[in-house]
Amino acid sequence: MHLRIDGCDVSLDLPAGSTFGAVLAEAGRKVASDGRVVSRIVADGREISTRFEREMADRPADRIDTVDITTTTPDALFREALDGAVDLSLAIRRDTVTILSSLRAGDLAAAGPRYATCVESLGTFFHLAGAVFNAIGTGVFPLAVRPGSAGELPSPPLATAGILQRLLRTQKGNDWNAVADILEREILPNIDGWSAFFKALKEIGAE
Repeated sequence: MHLRIDGCDVSLDLPAGSTFGAVLAEAGRKVASDGRVVSRIVADGREISTRFEREMADRPADRIDTVDITTTTPDALFREALDGAVDLSLAIRRDTVTILSSLRAGDLAAAGPRYATCVESLGTFFHLAGAVFNAIGTGVFPLAVRPGSAGELPSPPLATAGILQRLLRTQKGNDWNAVADILEREILPNIDGWSAFFKALKEIGAE
């Protein structure tokens, strides 16, 4: 397997028969030793998502021809994640309001396709939100906060995963009035809370 990090050829000291996951783990340690983080992985021309990375972890590395890893600084990745989270939260909010309007009007045909896309986006967003929050808590994303100042770290919304699970359970029961209620009374406030949380983090980072 040919490995490149930021365009430079890299040779890792790994035993024969190592898995793709082992290669990425060792590459990650090498990147971290330089004070950087992995921002993008491309294997044989295909960008690897977090989920696909897990699925490929046990694949023998010698079955992959080329892996290109792009790195960045923790601060730059943090800003990129915040920008993406804010943009996604606003897009989800717009879609949710449109879906609500269709459901309240009894137009399931109009609401259905957009709803399916919205649920997928919600799953992505809540995963991203949790990852960013956990990264702050563990120090992966350093955040300079002065206690008692305007830049004090805000609290994120609670019960996010439970809300999404209730939405999916209600949908399976085809109770679309109840789905609309959850969207309006729980999903929208939760999304608004996360959006405010991420915007506050961006303001703290700009101080």
